[in-house]
Amino acid sequence: MQEIETAVDEFGIPKLSPLKFRQRGGRRVVLPAAGSSLEEQPKEATINSPLINAIARAFYWAKLIDQGVVASGSEIALREDLEPSTVNERLRLSLLSPKIVESILNGAQPDGLTMQWLTRNTFPADWNKQEQLFQCIQTALVLD
Repeated sequence: MQEIETAVDEFGIPKLSPLKFRQRGGRRVVLPAAGSSLEEQPKEATINSPLINAIARAFYWAKLIDQGVVASGSEIALREDLEPSTVNERLRLSLLSPKIVESILNGAQPDGLTMQWLTRNTFPADWNKQEQLFQCIQTALVLD
């Protein structure tokens, strides 16, 4: 790889670095231009708080059902003042593979794995098949 010399300021930031501004889900982010020395930095973990909260609620609700505190998702919906379909959609998140849950908690999930994706798409109950599916999502995003 060819190294390009650029002038840096006292903080080690290259001067006159070409940048792009993009809007990502309601917030603006700065992206380095192609070929920039900033482009080669590793991707930071992106914590998806709404997804983490939804998974936490799903596991809590599943525990309530398992312990017999409530009989069904419909009863949880009444208690929480939510739609039964919303509760049942979220309860599906308690079926996610532990590896996938761990990657979400660490912020290492594929960019396309969002709350919206999980509620609009089905995923297999088998954990190995889930992990293969989410690996395909990651691969498809890298190729784009």
